[in-house]
Amino acid sequence: MTNLYQVLKATVQRQPAHIAVSDCENYSSVTYAQLLGRIDGLAKRLQAAGIGPGSCVGLHAASGLNYMIRTYALWKLGACVVPIPLELAPREKRQICQRIAIDTIVSSDRAIGFLSGIEATEVAQSGSCRVIRITPLRAHPVDFGSVNAAFIRFSSGTTGAAKGVVLSHETIFDRVHAANAGLRLTPDDRVVWLLSMAYHFAVSIVAYLTFGSTIILHKRAIDLGRALVEDTAVQRGTVIYGSPSHYELMARERSGRQLEDLRLAISTATALSAETAQAFKDRFDVPLTQAYGIIEIGLPCVNLLHSGKKLDSVGRPLPSFDLRLVDGNHFGGMSSIGFRGKGFLDAYYEPWQPRSEIMQDGWFYTGDLGEIDSEGSLYIRGRASEMINVGGMKFFPREVEEVLNSHPAIDEAVVFAVRKGNSREFACAKVVPRPDSRVVPTSVELRQFCAKRLAHFKVPQEVEFVTSLERTGSGKIVRTAVVTEIQAT
Repeated sequence: MTNLYQVLKATVQRQPAHIAVSDCENYSSVTYAQLLGRIDGLAKRLQAAGIGPGSCVGLHAASGLNYMIRTYALWKLGACVVPIPLELAPREKRQICQRIAIDTIVSSDRAIGFLSGIEATEVAQSGSCRVIRITPLRAHPVDFGSVNAAFIRFSSGTTGAAKGVVLSHETIFDRVHAANAGLRLTPDDRVVWLLSMAYHFAVSIVAYLTFGSTIILHKRAIDLGRALVEDTAVQRGTVIYGSPSHYELMARERSGRQLEDLRLAISTATALSAETAQAFKDRFDVPLTQAYGIIEIGLPCVNLLHSGKKLDSVGRPLPSFDLRLVDGNHFGGMSSIGFRGKGFLDAYYEPWQPRSEIMQDGWFYTGDLGEIDSEGSLYIRGRASEMINVGGMKFFPREVEEVLNSHPAIDEAVVFAVRKGNSREFACAKVVPRPDSRVVPTSVELRQFCAKRLAHFKVPQEVEFVTSLERTGSGKIVRTAVVTEIQAT
């Protein structure tokens, strides 16, 4: 039976003195041997607090070195980890506790008000690590014990109800090896980490530690773009794993400092705009590589062959995956994206669905729609659930968002469908003005701007100016919340 703690231990035995984590915020670093020592020390304390095989633990902690230590310590003890992202609202955190049979909370944050109404007792505290025993609000599904569960993580829920995705140690092991067939991580790599570990651990962090790379944790700073460029340059980063917003900040940085060791800059979490990709390439002479990450699958596509050329493509499938598109006639000419391969989810938690029931003749359909060009590169055009239908004319929000985002006074936009009463569906938009823009256009002027570049039925009928767009902790815009707000007005 696979255990990811043992996988890490094998890496430590190969390279005990190699730097595992370099923390720019605290000007410190730990070797692989030191990392394993801290994991083993915490595991003893957690075991004394009653955590062991079969425990289901909600991990409520900030991204960083301690997040890694706590996850691997729990895995060593045979516990299943359920991330409870700090970014979530208390109601959302409580829902995770209600929907999964969590029996313990390990928290580094004193704000645990989300446990209000749940029977909870603090049983141990070691430094900032609090262990809180709670009475599970439900039982595990009957077949849960048949899975060597390492992780239960909710999908982002950007377009509908979030799902509890169950991943076993074996599944995560398979998917990190599948990803590395393309990423080719080695101990020579120094990976600059920019994302939330609560959302991006089961492939990314596990892969970096499995293959012996060094993880670089950046400084927190008011001028984040400058800090990211400085840390990447000083730490001689070879790989960056971040979201488009991180790369946009770096591209705007004007120190002139270059990233001479950088070989791969991966963009994930949300769609990469051609403008951001080109700005980063112009600034650092390194193409941005767009990746297609899916919690149910892992990392099936990375644009490794044509980064810098096909800016809006997620590339060809990695060697461990097959790709196919089906049902193009049902989605305005777009086709549903399906994959098969290794490392796919073991089950959905509730209602319980094992992999055999989720897969359709061995294929998993992502809910995204796309196209493949003559060279086999995949283009994500939108989600079937996001498609807007105006009088029988169908289109995707992203096309309109790209036009709005091209306006010099607009920082970002979200477009979505609205139906008021029994009337037909139409498009609306929320836009965030650029903070440095001297003149902000009116909603009428923005609609006119769109009308010159889009078919009339794609032009938003309503445009609202807002200070920010609601996002998940992984950086994706929450479209369901946006629609609800508009419909209620």
